[in-house]
Amino acid sequence: MSACALTQPPAAAPTGSPSSQSASPVTEADVRAHMMFLASDALNGRATGSRDEWIAATYLASQMQQWGLEPLGDDGGFVQSVGIQRFETSAAPTLTAGGKTFTHGREIRVTALGAAHRTGPLQKYTAGAEVTPGAVLLMPQIAPPAGGYASVVPGGLASLAKAAAILSLENPKAPKPPAGARLPTVAPQLLATTATPRATSVFVNEDVYKAVTVLSDGATVTIAAEVKEAAVTRTWNAVGRLTGTDPAASKDVILLSAHHDHLGARANAAPGTDAINNGADDDASGTTAVLELARALALGPRPKRTIVFAFFGSEEAGGFGSTYFADKPVVPLTQIIANLQFEMIGRPDSKVPPHTLWLTGFDRSTLGPALAKQGAKLVQDPHPEQNFFERSDNIQFARRGVIAHTVSSYGLHKEYHQPSDEITTIDFPHMTDSIQSMLEPIRWLANSAFKPDWLPGKKP
Repeated sequence: MSACALTQPPAAAPTGSPSSQSASPVTEADVRAHMMFLASDALNGRATGSRDEWIAATYLASQMQQWGLEPLGDDGGFVQSVGIQRFETSAAPTLTAGGKTFTHGREIRVTALGAAHRTGPLQKYTAGAEVTPGAVLLMPQIAPPAGGYASVVPGGLASLAKAAAILSLENPKAPKPPAGARLPTVAPQLLATTATPRATSVFVNEDVYKAVTVLSDGATVTIAAEVKEAAVTRTWNAVGRLTGTDPAASKDVILLSAHHDHLGARANAAPGTDAINNGADDDASGTTAVLELARALALGPRPKRTIVFAFFGSEEAGGFGSTYFADKPVVPLTQIIANLQFEMIGRPDSKVPPHTLWLTGFDRSTLGPALAKQGAKLVQDPHPEQNFFERSDNIQFARRGVIAHTVSSYGLHKEYHQPSDEITTIDFPHMTDSIQSMLEPIRWLANSAFKPDWLPGKKP
């Protein structure tokens, strides 16, 4: 049976008095049940494009169907199948500027190819300047700051992503790539969407840097590579909806989301060692949070506003699932008043008070403070140097104008992206309390007339 075969009509809305319907608390037993499946060895780490990720998406679909949500996936089901075109590079990329051409492995080192061909006007970047969309940025001849160049660019990574390419001076102390080094790969591209290619990243030697520096701003710079199409792979989203009861308010949509994929199993693990990256905290915990919020909201009094629950695939491999959703939204993005992405809430963060969550970009919009006033245990992200606001699926929506943040309690633990991120490391009382603490504030948001806004100068 295909993942899209969950096509039965949604169950009837729950009946009963509001008081009985609202008695749907988040319990540790329910949280453990989801986690024991999603983070089990049986799912082999839920790698992007794997059968294991597909199984996880199908499990999420089955849960939403059980609670009577409306399917928003393919063919009347809950699952979206997302095609990803991959490419193979057949020759060393080149950089052409001012009538001169330089080659990867010689004068330049291409570390990321956003597309086979990127060209744009030269912008000799100075700290604090706005990035010209589609420009080829020549970064200042200084060592990048601790937070990377994103820390000196207004808008951070989101602004850098608007560039066609980014040229940086190679550190003369950096090891030179060996002869015949592997060619850089072209970033995979989504099928059936109009997603903008990512910026190409190039390190250049001192001679090339000087040659580009003498060019005028606006001079055409091109990075090109010979590529051929390779296999089409897939990732899977699972999406359901709880339609609001109020004819006017139901046009407003709240998007609750998480990513259900992880890194899979290590191919080069030593014999007898644990090879499976279970991803218990990252992000079975966030996935479980959205599942439990979906259950509690679906089985309680139906809200005035509409709530969409989305579980994205491929966050770990480039955010293809959320990018596809943002490019082909199941509801117009202009109707989404807020997106809360849940990411790594399985353990407390010692940088904040006990039983507390933090919100990335808390100071960027009015959403976090408003939810905190309603009892949400949300505070400012205590790790601003990590740029977490731009490192989860929420950024796909924030870049398109949606008020979108990530809820987390990740304390930079050593299990991040390791096989040791297992069920045994999860603090289930903390996780259960965290999910429950968000339920009533989200219910308030779904029944109020409040619409969050970006604060001045804080919109990505």
